[in-house]
Amino acid sequence: MTLSDRELDAVSLGEAAYLRIRADIVSCQLAPGERLTERRLAADTGFGVSPIRDALTRLDHEGLVRTLPRKGYQVKPLTIKAVDDLFNFWAVLGPEVARRGVVGATDEQLDRIMACGAEIASLTKEQGRTRETTRRTVEIIDQMFTILAQATRNDYMISTCARLSAEMTRVWILVIDSELLDYGEPLDPLGRWKGNFLLRDGDKFAEFARHYIEQSHNRVLRTLARWPSVVATEVVPLRKTTPQ
Repeated sequence: MTLSDRELDAVSLGEAAYLRIRADIVSCQLAPGERLTERRLAADTGFGVSPIRDALTRLDHEGLVRTLPRKGYQVKPLTIKAVDDLFNFWAVLGPEVARRGVVGATDEQLDRIMACGAEIASLTKEQGRTRETTRRTVEIIDQMFTILAQATRNDYMISTCARLSAEMTRVWILVIDSELLDYGEPLDPLGRWKGNFLLRDGDKFAEFARHYIEQSHNRVLRTLARWPSVVATEVVPLRKTTPQ
């Protein structure tokens, strides 16, 4: 059975709508806790209601959106507990992905990861630690874990890492853009990783991954502890004030 041109268009529109809304959620353009409706999203994005509905259904299954009966949808809120749980789970999965990935990586994948490490070192050396370099460092390390997950050739690890990556990215964006993060702290664990990586030492590389995740976990929770809304159930984006 083949799809008609109209059905193919519907599939591609649904995929495009999904990618657009997902990107807006991950980048916090659609903020945690924000209410959504199909009509509003259709008006904002230019997609029809049907592709928007398909996209929201996928995002609901992924945990980035939740359905509110008779009220529409909501971007999944963030709480201190949710962020803590996220990092605790990543602390279990991440090192194992690093262990298996470094052993199973192809030469091409190794080269890509080495290039990521070189870019981080260059950013830090040339520009220091600023909001922009910290954000880029987080993006690069996320790319490294994505490559390592693909190198495991384990579909469950790959799909789970992709889902965690979306959640982790929006947490980091909120924290980095809040201006509460101390950019002077070192973020990456890349001080002595290169030799063990090239030797495909899975156990040692897993330790570096564990160190990075623990360091990130502590740093994010310390920042959220300073959040003005920390006494509330949900963590909401800080409103930036502009000079008069």
